[in-house]
Amino acid sequence: MELKNSITPSVLAAATGLLQPYAPDLSPSSLVKAIKAYKPETTTEANNSISKPMTRKEVAGLLGCSLQSVNRYLNEHKIQRIKLSPRSVRIDRQSVQDFLAGTESREVNHD
Repeated sequence: MELKNSITPSVLAAATGLLQPYAPDLSPSSLVKAIKAYKPETTTEANNSISKPMTRKEVAGLLGCSLQSVNRYLNEHKIQRIKLSPRSVRIDRQSVQDFLAGTESREVNHD
């Protein structure tokens, strides 16, 4: 990752202070090194990977709603269900992304 401007010492100290309970050995210099070494996944790599179906709980967390709301969205076909067995379902990740974007989701039939 390329840093556009140098990070002020006060910002580094604050960020290090916030993260130290989770990474006790963290120092301002190691934080800067970690930021510079970070390489996010490119969009082409993300698009080429297999899209793993989501659980109802994962969808509820992503949407910030209850499991009952996820069930309602499934029943209203706003998001698409993938039946694994009579009692086990997953949710099509693309249909959740379409729902978040406000676009029509594609039909998925994995019965």
